[in-house]
Amino acid sequence: MNMKEAFISVLTNWKNFHGRASRSEFWYFVLASFLLGGIVVLFEIATGIVDIENYNRGVLSIILEIVLAVPSISVTSRRMQDRGYSGWWQLSYLTIVGIFVVLVWCMLPAKEDENKWGRNPLF
Repeated sequence: MNMKEAFISVLTNWKNFHGRASRSEFWYFVLASFLLGGIVVLFEIATGIVDIENYNRGVLSIILEIVLAVPSISVTSRRMQDRGYSGWWQLSYLTIVGIFVVLVWCMLPAKEDENKWGRNPLF
């Protein structure tokens, strides 16, 4: 799966919190979101929507974050289920340590060929 396919897959499956997502789908989506955010910020600075000296969030950046919020939670949930953990573990973001735990789980490969959330997406 390449970056374009992963980004489109996540955006079309934005309401799917069941099933599994491969590492490539998750990390290509994260990379594409980061690059798209950078482009939007550069556009806002170049057009004068935001000022570099006292940078506040621009309107376009806020809209992008709102649009990508639910798909990001969805793909993270499916990635964690691929690892064998419930997507509800994302609530551990409320603690600082939980952010790092979820990040590490998203880096690790799938545990088994099939689990209670379905077959491994790579097979």
